[in-house]
Amino acid sequence: MAKRTERPALRVREMRVIWRDTFIVESATPKSGKRIDFLETSRDRLTRLPSYVCDRFTRRHDQTDLLRIIERASRNVARIGYDSLVRYQFQPFQMTDLRPTLSRLRCGPEALKPEDITDAALEARKLNAWIEITPMLVLHRAGVGIMEYLASITHGDGYLVDEAIEMVRLGISTQLLALPETWARQLPQNIEDWAVHSMVSVAPDWNLVAAGLRDISQIVAGYLEQEPDGHQERAINELEELPNRPTGSATVVIVATEPMAGGEIAQFVKDNASALRGIGAMDTYFRERAGWIVERELGDNLSVDNEAAVYLLGNSELVLFNDQLPPIAAATRQRLGVPDERLVVTYLYYHYQVLMEWSYFQDAILRAYINRLDILATTEKPARAQMIATMQGALKDLVQYQENITPYATRIEFLEKVRDYHKLDELSERFEHKQELLLNYFSEYHGYREARAAEFLNLLAAIIAGTSLAAFVTTLLGVQPGANPTQTAIYVGVNLVAVAIVLIVLWVRQRYV
Repeated sequence: MAKRTERPALRVREMRVIWRDTFIVESATPKSGKRIDFLETSRDRLTRLPSYVCDRFTRRHDQTDLLRIIERASRNVARIGYDSLVRYQFQPFQMTDLRPTLSRLRCGPEALKPEDITDAALEARKLNAWIEITPMLVLHRAGVGIMEYLASITHGDGYLVDEAIEMVRLGISTQLLALPETWARQLPQNIEDWAVHSMVSVAPDWNLVAAGLRDISQIVAGYLEQEPDGHQERAINELEELPNRPTGSATVVIVATEPMAGGEIAQFVKDNASALRGIGAMDTYFRERAGWIVERELGDNLSVDNEAAVYLLGNSELVLFNDQLPPIAAATRQRLGVPDERLVVTYLYYHYQVLMEWSYFQDAILRAYINRLDILATTEKPARAQMIATMQGALKDLVQYQENITPYATRIEFLEKVRDYHKLDELSERFEHKQELLLNYFSEYHGYREARAAEFLNLLAAIIAGTSLAAFVTTLLGVQPGANPTQTAIYVGVNLVAVAIVLIVLWVRQRYV
């Protein structure tokens, strides 16, 4: 009997990881009924940060190649919603795994001493374990931002599945960051309150800190939340109030594996389903997961391209390229005139990344407006102008999702499946229900105020009518006030009686007619 040959263990030779943190800028909420230009005011603040490099409005030849190629993908895929966004690129920094040091010392990152930080950095350099992180920020005019951290990870012999999972999990917890001086200068003065620990200067332009990517995102959100102090902006690193914690998600792009996926990518995914799902979902217990979970999450390939497969895995996505990528990348590079083939790969997977950005934006915008409606409903004296401004903002920011942000049928279908997966339609219904309740509340509140105003006007009209009646009666009787005390008393009495009679008639009419 012939022995069954076992398939070689899957190895990952190259992958890209995009860690995302989504946050809502509460200061973008209109306070006085006047809608502010959030994108313009945000650009004024972000360009002042030392780590700022460029943005969408930077002159083309001053933009980095990475930003230029991502902007091209964003404009091509979702042109309808492109004008609602501004993308920024910041100075890169480096990150390495801090978990071995924390395990060895049996402590948390807040207890690390400067020498512990330095030793961990030297050990990572010996192992060549530092990876470069390129931070980017995408802002929507509704006051929603997505901080993205792009990393390219390669290994000549290929990572085993467990090693690959550990690599993609680096961005979701506190690690060791090597920050250039541009980033170090904009860290808040009270860094411990922002979960940034043990800053150690190791070179004139480099500093080591124990922090997570989400902590960096919260700091950037803090600068966007910052209110001007009088007519002057606060100085860099003067941050006091912590904004709400961002929510995390990620996209894992497997560019090259050993063995490589072939034209029958579905068969390759089926053969390596558990391992691929573990990498994409950052699941260290992927071997123990039930088969039905793996089959459910890897059973629907949303890609419309032959060279890639796209799967949704909760708060993360998996993009898998096959062996058709090299010729397609070469042809795309020649067609686009891109100087680097690595940028071509970025351009190809960013078609799906841009659509995922819009899905997370829609979720965040809906939640932002639900929160704003709740705030309006709980105010003691709700302002009509502020409510109208909020409703106008919701209509303006959400209408493009109803009309679709892309003109391409295949991309529309992709967005529809993503919306269904993330239950965005249910969130939209929740928003519409809250909106209807708020409108009813405002109608009742202002209707009640108008009714009270009408009662006051009726009372005032009754008093005026009573005094007019009294003037008519006193004229007939020839009563002149001030002539003598008797005449004055009669005049006052007639006025009081006349007003009382009119008020009684008004009360009877309101009660019985």
